[in-house]
Amino acid sequence: MFGKLFKSGDDEDDKRPRKRASQVKTGHTRKNRKLHQRMDVKDLRVGMFVVELDKPWEESSFMFQGLELKSPSDVIAVQKECKYVFVDYDEFSLGKGVSAKGPTAAGVGSTRDSGVAVEDEFEAAQEVHSLATQAIGTLFEEIRLGAQIDGGKVKQVVNGCVDSILRNPDASVWMTRIQAKHQGTAQHSMNVSALSIVMAKSMGMTTRELEDIGVCGMLHDVGKTSVSTEVLDKAGPLDEAEMEEMQKHARYGRDILVSTKSVMSGAADVAHSHHERPDGTGYPRNLTSDSIPIFAQIVSIAESYDTMTTTQPYRTAMSPSDALQELYALRSKQYDDDLVIRFIDAVGIFPPGSIVEMLNGEIGIVLSNTNDKLRPRIIMILDAAHEPCQQRVIDLFKMDTDSEGVVYQVKTTHSDGSFGIDVGDFQRAGLRMM
Repeated sequence: MFGKLFKSGDDEDDKRPRKRASQVKTGHTRKNRKLHQRMDVKDLRVGMFVVELDKPWEESSFMFQGLELKSPSDVIAVQKECKYVFVDYDEFSLGKGVSAKGPTAAGVGSTRDSGVAVEDEFEAAQEVHSLATQAIGTLFEEIRLGAQIDGGKVKQVVNGCVDSILRNPDASVWMTRIQAKHQGTAQHSMNVSALSIVMAKSMGMTTRELEDIGVCGMLHDVGKTSVSTEVLDKAGPLDEAEMEEMQKHARYGRDILVSTKSVMSGAADVAHSHHERPDGTGYPRNLTSDSIPIFAQIVSIAESYDTMTTTQPYRTAMSPSDALQELYALRSKQYDDDLVIRFIDAVGIFPPGSIVEMLNGEIGIVLSNTNDKLRPRIIMILDAAHEPCQQRVIDLFKMDTDSEGVVYQVKTTHSDGSFGIDVGDFQRAGLRMM
């Protein structure tokens, strides 16, 4: 599928609040156990019915024997208390119409993937991203002044991001687009953390793994606190000496994190390796694919995507789809082949927050993905003459039509700022979501 959409370069040669799980009375008992399947809690997902825990019910925080997992918060509540549970296999597989084999790799905005609608998660996601960016900015400034990293604070910030992404990843992907024009090391770190978590979630990683990779993404550039501000803030391309200084941030980051006992040890590996490349052309050690930690490879892709789609002093931003095409062209060279496909699958062919032009000339902003990655939900904001129109949501998956009765189709995508559109300004001005 992706090969048809993107041209290949080869062709040319958890301390955070938690909701208690829903409490459901049930008539299931141990004598029905032959219908139950034992399952590791990391494989639980919304829609399953838990009939037995790995400990007596009275020793748990759940009031009734039997839990219907109605939301990601319900799943998390069980994961916090148990290592394995028994799921009513027949009821789940027949009643819900899906198998009980664990998490799927559905795209970000699929109806079976989201805990809540993207519209309902926007406000929470915006608050999480804003507070997290402020916190990481303060943390980096404190480190620059000689303070130690507060691992607990980082974990708390990341946990809020994980909670939001478990409810609906599209909202967080949108937020990385809204904040792009205010880019700095702190905002970039926040975006990379969120995109890494979204990708890891689509790969079926556990909540603990989502939290860990979120920390790695948040701190991947911490070494830049040891790079001179003259180099960091230079409005233009770096010369050879400046580039050499900038590249030292990978080792600086490793040294900072190795000496920080309150942060998972893997974060130091990611800080040290996120600029390594599978073909051995990266830095600082010229590692090849097998030697680069998986978390570092995930963060590398998220970091590159965010950098490509952000306006820099020396170049304009790519559109999200152009950035995805660039990643796709560089797979197996600069980035792991399978992980690039995973990332595209996670954020969508038309990532939330993308500015898109329809075949009839109308302009909109992608609101969320659907099960069909080529048919997202879009907020229309400009008519065919590129004049402001009444904002409305169209759903390409449902084959919505324009005023002429023609089914909407995406013609192309545009970078932020095209047609005078700033995604963040539209959101802050009260972008109509319904």
